[in-house]
Amino acid sequence: MLPARTLLLISIFTAFLNDVRAQTITVNANISLTAGRTDEIISGTGPGTVTPGGATTTSLDGSSSGDDNCSNLVQADFVATLANGDKLNLRMNVPGIDNAPPTFTLTGTFVVIGGTGQFAGKGGTGSVTLFVTRATNQVTISATGTLTNQLVALPSIKPSGVVPVYARKPVIQPGSWVSIYGNNLASAVTEWKGDFPVALGNVTATVNGKSAYLWFVSPGQINLQVPDDSKRGCVEVRVNTPSGSDSIQVELAGQAPSLSLLDGRYPAAIILTPNGTGAYGSSANSYDIAGAPGRYTYNTRKVRKGENIVLYGVGFGPTTPAVPSGKTFSGAATVGGVPYSFDFGGVTFVPPFVGLVGAGLYQINLRVPANIPSGDIQIRFNVNGTGTQDGIFITVE
Repeated sequence: MLPARTLLLISIFTAFLNDVRAQTITVNANISLTAGRTDEIISGTGPGTVTPGGATTTSLDGSSSGDDNCSNLVQADFVATLANGDKLNLRMNVPGIDNAPPTFTLTGTFVVIGGTGQFAGKGGTGSVTLFVTRATNQVTISATGTLTNQLVALPSIKPSGVVPVYARKPVIQPGSWVSIYGNNLASAVTEWKGDFPVALGNVTATVNGKSAYLWFVSPGQINLQVPDDSKRGCVEVRVNTPSGSDSIQVELAGQAPSLSLLDGRYPAAIILTPNGTGAYGSSANSYDIAGAPGRYTYNTRKVRKGENIVLYGVGFGPTTPAVPSGKTFSGAATVGGVPYSFDFGGVTFVPPFVGLVGAGLYQINLRVPANIPSGDIQIRFNVNGTGTQDGIFITVE
């Protein structure tokens, strides 16, 4: 493994044979990398050249094996922008080596996932050999490989690109809704009709070999419900399209909690107003939407201390009774068998209700603590030692 924390500079030389055009394409990139998050995602930009095409700028988004606790791979997606503006999208997947020597050789896969201009609609897969030299705070990788090109763009899942909806950590739960991010995942945008299809827009997906239930497919994103499975640990998530397929390893866990969000800062939360003063709903069941006033095109307001609110999310764990995936559900099934708590600005308590209220959709009922300050107060739901997203707030007055 090449730890992301030590990758401050990476130099990639890539050469492969383009069978369709019967020409050699050479990519040189010098990319400065830093570890951007605790899950070891790394990214950077730098200058380079492509033959044919001339000078380029190159960007890279990669990850080491620590990003998903699963595949021992060094994964990298990078885009070379040619002098004429054409773009070449490339991917490299090679096995990592723990405690590797200063110089060693790796073999793995190398993929062309398309681009623009002369690379539009192109795709291909093949083998790659890398010669790696590592010094203090620097890794140099020389890579060569041969690819078989096709006239259609191949689907590709981004490194660490399988996550609970609204979340970024690549750990998923059976029965939960997850998003897959990538390229060429579908030819068009298609949504389900509430019928839990296993094929949508000529796309299918599997988790650990079992058919997933598709809600939404598009070229860059797929939303699906994970099928029921007793397996825990690393599993394969695969996307199949008429153009081809791609897969990635991801951890399947008993819980993978993620709060539903209005945006990257505020959760989707409603404020119960049984006195009929709410802006939404009927007079007998009125409510307001929690949020910073004026931030959205719809009406939101601050939460008052002592008010009852409801939040939503996915991946909060098994329930009693058990609710099968791939089916509609109404009612309430309580999360049980695992400890959970809610942290509201440092005040920790057990909510009176946490459970499923729809297919894969969880609900949390709670009362806003009276002993917290006003302002944007950070919140987190914790279940069995795993918490929801960082940096999520509720505005309190």
